[in-house]
Amino acid sequence: MLRIKPTLLAVAILASAQASASDDDLHINGFMSVGVGMLSTDDIAVSGFDTDANFSNDTVIALQITKQINDKTSATTQLVSRGNEAYDTNAAWAYVSYAIDSDTDVRVGRLRTPFFYYSDFLEVGYAYNWVRPPEEVYRLDAFSSVNGIDVTHRFTMGSTDGSVQTYFGRFGGPVGLAGEIYEFELKNFGGVVLNLNRGNFGTRLSYHRADVYSDLDATGSRALDGLLAAATFFGRGDDFDIAGQTSQFIEAAGTWDNGDYAVVAEYTALRQDSEMILDDNAFLISGAKRFDTTTVHLTYTSQRDLTEGDTLQKTLKSNVEVHEQSYILGARYDYDTGTAFKFEVQYQDEKTITGVDGKSGMLYSAAIDLVF
Repeated sequence: MLRIKPTLLAVAILASAQASASDDDLHINGFMSVGVGMLSTDDIAVSGFDTDANFSNDTVIALQITKQINDKTSATTQLVSRGNEAYDTNAAWAYVSYAIDSDTDVRVGRLRTPFFYYSDFLEVGYAYNWVRPPEEVYRLDAFSSVNGIDVTHRFTMGSTDGSVQTYFGRFGGPVGLAGEIYEFELKNFGGVVLNLNRGNFGTRLSYHRADVYSDLDATGSRALDGLLAAATFFGRGDDFDIAGQTSQFIEAAGTWDNGDYAVVAEYTALRQDSEMILDDNAFLISGAKRFDTTTVHLTYTSQRDLTEGDTLQKTLKSNVEVHEQSYILGARYDYDTGTAFKFEVQYQDEKTITGVDGKSGMLYSAAIDLVF
């Protein structure tokens, strides 16, 4: 995937289109994506689409407002309206930043959770070549923001530029799983991210963990309630109880980009102390070729749940197991400053869906992405 290095990308997207409102210390920037997608069959499920043209799922508009309070302190908020949420406006970012020195910043407030390579620009479609990041890997939308604090330190070692980010906070709110709503709370939620860039090569490693709580109820009617009830019936309720259990998420990404050709690979692994939520592995590998203002890209992605355990655990887990993969072929045309048109086709192969054989089909997508 043809990329701009993260430091340059931040400048390009969040600073290049700066507009001065009342003085030089107040900046208002924005981005917008208008997309349409349609499945070839209703037998598969991809990103909430169906066989009718959907103009909402990939449509998003946001404004980012930054005020420099003094030489050390600034305040930032990013207000986002998403088509798949009936265009309700939410604060994806709302934090105060303090510069300890020229290389170290502290931010406090509502922050983007840095799970993935593109997390800081997850909804800025202009920042990547896909219409949307592949959901097999980029699959933790519900936990994409955290209320807390982070510290980022930038450094240089010879010809290598790098940064280390650590964060700590808390999350609470509704989470949709397989069409049902659960209340989740993540306590002691934190992690560390290491970024290294040298010449055409880049590397990102991250680790995240949290103590998980939810409103699961063995007498309830939701799928996970039923799983807890079944485990309790067989005397294994403690194994499937989620309250206070630790969840860990590991991510590694590598990139190479010489301006004409580019490759990005990203791997993620989710590990749970509780047997209630399945461990999984996911990865993507993507290559791109730029022809002047047009970029052609091809991506393969895969995600698979793990069902290790004794016979009973395997039996219960197999009822919710998912294994799917996809192939994405697309093109991006940067037809003017800050504007890009994208079109892609995605072949979705659902190997296993909730424990049974899945189906396959196509998703056709197009989008216009802007930064301003």
